Amino acid sequence: MQPYTGSYDQIVDQGQREVNAGYQPAIKPLAVRPEDYDVIAVGTPTWWYTMAPAVSSFLAQHDWAGKTVIPFQTHGGWPGHAIQDMKAACKGAAIAHPMEIQFDPTGGAELVTPEQEITAWLENLH
Repeated sequence: MQPYTGSYDQIVDQGQREVNAGYQPAIKPLAVRPEDYDVIAVGTPTWWYTMAPAVSSFLAQHDWAGKTVIPFQTHGGWPGHAIQDMKAACKGAAIAHPMEIQFDPTGGAELVTPEQEITAWLENLH
């Protein structure tokens, strides 16, 4: 597990190459087993219109049959197909309450999706 290094542009280019290649990096094991839960929320930042490679690794490592998965993503203006890709990766799962959360397109931390919309989404998860 190597951290990303280099300039912003170098890291962005590396991320694009990884997504295009379908790269699934090794990830650290969790302290819990998703198999022990009925409902699992899985979130990802959007990388080149899809989920981050580490999230792809996580989804590929587990059996989602019979589970309910709540996919959510963050993005800077174009959500791409991350939610659809997450749904496809969770074979056999029921998909509930997908959510796209937008931040400003300059890479900053300014939330564009209204906070009350996120709060309502969270309150409806049950």
